[in-house]
Amino acid sequence: MHYVSWDRTDRDAPKLLVEDGPEVLGVFRGTHADVGGEVWELTVAPEAGASAVRDGVEIVRAADPLKRGETIRAEVEGRGYTLVSETSSNWIIDNAAGEKVAQFTRANSGVRKAILEFEGETDLPATDVVALAWLSREVMESRQNVSANALIATLVLLSVVAVLVYVL
Repeated sequence: MHYVSWDRTDRDAPKLLVEDGPEVLGVFRGTHADVGGEVWELTVAPEAGASAVRDGVEIVRAADPLKRGETIRAEVEGRGYTLVSETSSNWIIDNAAGEKVAQFTRANSGVRKAILEFEGETDLPATDVVALAWLSREVMESRQNVSANALIATLVLLSVVAVLVYVL
């Protein structure tokens, strides 16, 4: 597998696909995911991080805020990863040895498509692939919300200035 992507046909239950499908790695529904017949309980707090619990055991943890910062430390079943922002839109994922294992981008509809591309044919465990894809999607969505809020605030400010100029 060279990449994973999201099928958002059902917005309430996006499916994580191997490449463009049809193989499904997981189905995500709000605070739960069905991954390979197992249920993951998902917790996301953009200001604090994210975690996934399977059978009462935490298997995924992102310890850093998803909304801000240049790096996000993550752990999947004890294996360490670091999500590194190369630019405001482009990210790489390094393993514990500092080797690049994957990349993703918010540019060019990246949030909607949310493709996680691996360095060649990946040999990562399926749990890691699913966890990193989920975390990358959550990072993109959290950052998109920050960008959207900034844009809305700017437009409101410009509207107020325009009204004041017109009135005065």
